[in-house]
Formats: sequence, structure tokens, C-alpha cells
Amino acid sequence: MGTLVQDLRSSFRQLWKAKGFATLAIVTLALGIGANTALFTIVNAVLLRPLPYLHSNRLVAIEAGTKLQTGQGTTSWLNYRDICDQSHVFAAVAGYSSDVSVVETKDRSISVVAPHVTPNTFPMLGAQPLLGRTFTEAEGQPNGEQSVIISEGLWRSSFHSDPNVLGKAVRVGGIPRTIVGVMPESFRFPEEMGHDITDGVWLPIQPTGEMLNDRGYHFFSIIGQLRPGVSIEQARADLSQVSNYIARVDPKNERGLRFVTGSYQEMLTGPVRPVFYGLLGALALLLLIACANVANLLIARCIARRHEFAVRAALGAGRARLVRQMLTEGAVLSLLGCGFGFALVQIILIGVSKLPPDTIPSASYIAVHWNVVLLLAAIATFTTVVSSIAPAFLAGRTDPQPALQAGSRGVGSRSASGRLTRALVIAEVALATVLLCGTGLLFHTLWNLEHTRLGFDVSRITTFTAMPADAAGFSNLLVSPDIANAPTSVGVTAYAPVLNRIRHSPGVEDAALATAPPLSGVQLGTSFEVLGRPKDPGHELDARITAVSGDYGKTLGTAVVRGRMITDDDNAAAPYVIVINETLAKQFFPNEDPLQHQIDLGGKDTGMLRPYTIIGVIADQTDDKVGQQAHPMLFVPYQQVPTTSLFYPALLKTIITFVVKTRGDVPVAPEMRSIFHDVAPNYALDNFKAMREIVSSHIFSERLGLYLIAAFAGLAVVMVVAGLYGVLAQLVSYRRREIGIRMALGATRESMAYLVLKQGSVLLAGGLVAGLVLAALAGRLITGFLYNVRPLDLLTYGAVVFIALLIGTMASLIPARRAATVEPIQALRED
Repeated sequence: MGTLVQDLRSSFRQLWKAKGFATLAIVTLALGIGANTALFTIVNAVLLRPLPYLHSNRLVAIEAGTKLQTGQGTTSWLNYRDICDQSHVFAAVAGYSSDVSVVETKDRSISVVAPHVTPNTFPMLGAQPLLGRTFTEAEGQPNGEQSVIISEGLWRSSFHSDPNVLGKAVRVGGIPRTIVGVMPESFRFPEEMGHDITDGVWLPIQPTGEMLNDRGYHFFSIIGQLRPGVSIEQARADLSQVSNYIARVDPKNERGLRFVTGSYQEMLTGPVRPVFYGLLGALALLLLIACANVANLLIARCIARRHEFAVRAALGAGRARLVRQMLTEGAVLSLLGCGFGFALVQIILIGVSKLPPDTIPSASYIAVHWNVVLLLAAIATFTTVVSSIAPAFLAGRTDPQPALQAGSRGVGSRSASGRLTRALVIAEVALATVLLCGTGLLFHTLWNLEHTRLGFDVSRITTFTAMPADAAGFSNLLVSPDIANAPTSVGVTAYAPVLNRIRHSPGVEDAALATAPPLSGVQLGTSFEVLGRPKDPGHELDARITAVSGDYGKTLGTAVVRGRMITDDDNAAAPYVIVINETLAKQFFPNEDPLQHQIDLGGKDTGMLRPYTIIGVIADQTDDKVGQQAHPMLFVPYQQVPTTSLFYPALLKTIITFVVKTRGDVPVAPEMRSIFHDVAPNYALDNFKAMREIVSSHIFSERLGLYLIAAFAGLAVVMVVAGLYGVLAQLVSYRRREIGIRMALGATRESMAYLVLKQGSVLLAGGLVAGLVLAALAGRLITGFLYNVRPLDLLTYGAVVFIALLIGTMASLIPARRAATVEPIQALRED
């Protein structure tokens, strides 16, 4: 112990004497350790730690698919019931539907997320309410009591944290409901609804007649809790038996049905999992570069102290003692690097908390845990070993006699230490090249995404959503047989007069409405038939559907490829018409003109009794994600959606997006609220956003990933510059006497500068070649992150070579100038 304390004191004393070296080494390690620990903290919270639910490791998502198509996500109520009744591997099976609604309070009407859940959802997840209770089984029956559970956020913001809120009535979706519980902020199921659930409500799902009689209404998500000891493979085999049973009892609707199941947590984090693993790989490279740089610094420091080691060895210090001393100094540097790295972790996590909501799934669970502290200790040990082992080896091999005889003549560039430092620099350049290539490919991808064809304009366009106070929700699909007494559409009572007022507002150029405009997040699908074509039960035609007003294409600047676009004259009294997009035309009418074909949207089963005639083909628009291939799309006039049909609640009676194009940068929110206040005062208006802002937010994740990789690459470049400069400066110092002799014998200053630049170029070239080979091999790993860019993109690789040569030359210039200014007489006198 006494020897250890003595080594520690000596280490601190040596570092204090060399403050510049110590500062550079500690900062280098802090950056590498801090960035790695921060990312692992995020990965630990998002990917590794279990979700805060009872037996969360046994929770699985069950999705419906076909033999040709993997999970679609949702299924029908009847399929859910068959899973509950027929399966033998689940301790419990619950269901839910992601939905929205409007809550009317004394102060205002606000739109909220309102998932409908089966009553057993809360007990299965082990959820305990903050106040009151969860739903009873009776509340989940048809015509059961209308109850609601509110979130803690809504309770605090709209009910002023009233402790007596239980039992009070509140209108949700136009229906008076009794508040029976308040869920704590930590309860965020369904997690896929994002941060909005913290201000939402939960409603008991009460199956309607359509849900109880038809398997065609796919709107229901299922989550199951496996029995103890049951594997995912056993669950899949069991669900296969259930899907076979369903196909037998309902071959018309469910031929080819199969259920896809997997961990619920992996279902949530699947899209970001490869991104995080990619970032971890990049940071591992950065940590290796930091270790190589610190090792180079320690080697230089070791060489500078070779006379000290020789004296200590001559006085009897053993090889083990010299090695231990160097390892102790490396450990002290690593511990100090860890300390500053931990401070950097806190700063990075504060930055992560400032990101827009839902940028990272499960971001609310991010915190430093004990396993992160263990990781920090492991990184400190790793960096100590990697950074110190080479200089410790050199110190341990010190031979007193030649070292003392060498005196101030320096160590030859071809010595073991010189070869080692050059090898480390080559390794640094190679690793930095890999990071630069990755950054270049991501930059090219982001450039492509920002310049991809959207199919609509983004300038001077603002969108906002409107929801009626009695919003039906996407889960309340009903077909009314009472056509004679069909209610008047909200399109007539509210949207048409509102749209007319908006179009005549100051500064407004065009305006339109749509259920599912580009990048709105609303995805409504339907099957359909083309009249006159034979039916193929095994290949049902599917497309997405949206209701739109006249001027929809004009307002968004979307081109009409054939025929015409929907106009406001396409009302309920006019012939029923429909417009399709290019993708649908190519997929379902590949060798014929789609115009004048008629499309049946279900007939009496859906209440869409009259077929729609195709009158136009509109250019594809980006729908879910920028850069993603467009889906087949059907556009129906909003005034031609029958109020008795299955489509009416989802297309018109839940949420509508208004698209307003202005003549300049005009704020539209005040005027829009004023218009709705006059025409439709009980509507909740939200989400006022510029279209440019919406597009930007949809590529924010790609931009964030680029910024992170670019930051890592920038740090790597700085470290490479420092490492290359250090090695060349070290070589000039070692060969100062040789340079003096050469110049005394007639060598020019230019030739000496060229000699140093040549040595730097050799190191740079070696690292570049190795790095390009590694980047080419690793390119296939990031193919999934690229858009319209090949992993072996010559433009990117050429730019990386140019940048590397540029920074390498810059790092070599100062040592080259120092070699060129050596005075021969002074250099010889120093010997």
C-alpha cells in the first residue's frame, strides 16, 4: 500500500510538472469517455431497461398480417376475442385503439389523445391510479356506463388538481362521462402515442354491433402477457393455431391470416435500435482514437523521461517498478478523464431533455443508473490499459547504459518508440477516415432528403387541425341503415361555411381541407373493388383514403397528371367522383386508362352505396415520411361522404386538417380562431404549423444523427491533427542533430521541410488507405440509413480524401517549418 501511495504521489507530481501534456490528455479522455457514457445512458434507458409495467419482460405485441405481408399492426375485435378464447400461452390479453377526442371543460374545448382500452389493460400492466380506480368489466360491455380516466397532466391543467374530481361529469367526444380515476404521469400506455398521452384520457372500449359481427374493421391493437416460462416461439406456434381457426370460420375475410408477435419493448424501439447501435460504433471508434492519442502523448512523455528512467534503473529500480509507475500515471489520467467525462454526461443529458418530444422513444426514462457507473469504471480501466501499456512496456525495457550514453542526442526515428508512434498515428487516421466517410454518406443522405420531391409546396402554407366537440373518434365506426333520416354532414354545417370565410380572409390566397394531408400522421385504409373486374378473394385491393375539398391540389401545389381534381361543385347532389394518385394508377391500372373506371368502397357493408367514378390522377405526395415511397391513395370529395356510412366518423367527424396558403408571411391563427368562434364555436383548434416546419420536423432525426456523427468526426479530426503534429514535431526534435549535419553538408532548408512533409504524407497515406478499406467494408452496415446514396459513393470518398490531405498538410506545416529553420551550428553545439 505504501508503494502505491508513493506511486500516486509521484504521478500527480509528474503531471503537475507537465501541465500542458496533462491537460491535453485529460481533455481527450474526457471527451471520449463522456460521449460514450452519455450514449450508453440513453441506450440503457431506451433499449435495455425494462418498461415500467408488471412482468414487462413477458409483454408481447400481437400484430395481424398475411403470408405475403408481415404485421399490419391492427386487427378486429372478433380476432381479439378469438385470441383470448383459443390461445393457451397467455396469462392475459388486452386490446386498445389509438384515438383522439375532445374534452369540454368549463374554460374551453381541448383536443386530446383518447385511447380506448379493454378494462383488463390496467390490471395486466400493474397500473395503479393516482386517484380513484380503473375500469370495471361492466364498463367494457356494449351500452355500459360511460366513464373516463384522466391523466395527471389533464387533471392539473384543466381540473386545477381538484382532489374531489372523482365522480364528476365531463363531456368527452360530446358524451357525458363520469371521471372514475386519475392516472399518474408515469403511466404512458400506449407508449406509441408518445408524449401527448401525459395530457390525455382513457376510455373503455365498448364493442359496437359492427365490431361484434364483422372481422373487416381492423382498428384494434393487441398486447399479451406470456405465462411464465413460455417463449416467443411457443407463442408464435400457438397463435398460428388461432389464425388457422379464424381462417376456417371466416374464409371470406381472413384467408391467409397470420399473427406476428414480438417483444412489446422491441416493437416500440425497433426503428431507433440500429441508429443507437450505429452511434455506439462511432463512439467506440472515437474512444479508440482518444486512447491512441493519449498513448502517443505518454510515449513522447516516456521518451522525454528516458534519462530519468535510466538513472532509476541504474540505481536498482526493477522493470516491474518502472512499468507500475507508468501504469499508475495512466490510471490517474483516466480517473481524472472519467471525472470530467461524468460532468460532460450531465451536460449532454440536459441537452437531450431539450429535444422535441418523441424524438427518442421512452425518453422520460433516461437517467444515470448504477450500471452506467459500472460502465464508467470499465471504460476507465480500458483506457488505462490501452493508453499506458505501450509506454509502460517502453519504460520497462529501459537499458541504463545506452540510454545514459545517448544523452541529449535523442532517439532515432527508426527506434521501437518511433515505429510505435507512427503505427498509432496511422491507426488514428484510419479510424478518423471511417468516421469521416460515415459523416459524408449521412450528409449526402440528408441533402437528398431535403431536396427530395415532396409532391407539394411548403412555402407560405400553414396547417391546423379542427375537431368537433362531439368528435366520434376513429374507433366508433358505425353504419346506419336509416338513410331516410340521415343527419346533416358537418361538412355542410361547419366546414363549408368556415372554408368560405377562410378563403375570403385578408392575406389568404387559397384554402382547402383534408382528413389525411401529407405528413399529418393520419392513416386510414380501405379495401375496394373496381367494378367490372372479377373478384380475387386472395388478393384484396387496398389503399389509403382521405376526404378533401375543392382547391386541395391547387392549395398544396400538387400537379394533376390526368383528368381533373375535385372541386367544390362535387357535392352530395352531383355524380360521385373520386381521384387517385399515380402509385394507385400504376399498381392497379398498369396498362389502361384509369379514368371513368368505377370504384366500389364496400356497398351496403360500409354504407358507401354508390360507386365513385375516377375523374383524375394526381401526382404522388409524400405521406408518412420524407423519402418514403408513396402509398396507393384515394381522394373523395368531403361533401360526398354519406353520414350514414362507416367512413363518415373517421373521415369527417373526428379530425380535419385545414391547409391555408397565404400571400406572404401572415400569421393565420388569430383569424382562423375568430372564424371558428363565429361559425363553429365548439370546435377545438390545434397544431398551427407552417408546412416547412412540418417537413423539417420529419427529417429532424436524420439531421440529429448527422450532427452527432459529424461532432464525433470533428473530434476525431482534431485528435488526428494533434497526433500527427505531435509525431512530426517529435521526429524533428529527435533528428535535429541529423538535420544540422545535413544542412552543414549542403542540404537546403527546402529539402529539410520536404523531408518532414514527406514523412507526414507517408503516415497520412497509410492511414487513409487503411481507413478507406475499413469504410468500404463497414459501408454495408449503414445501408439502411442511406437515401439515394450508395455505400461506396465516390463523391463522398473523394471529399474525405481531400479533407484528410488538407488537414494532414496543415498538421505537417509547423514541424516542417521548424526543420527548415534549424541552425546547423547551434544544432551541433547542442550535442
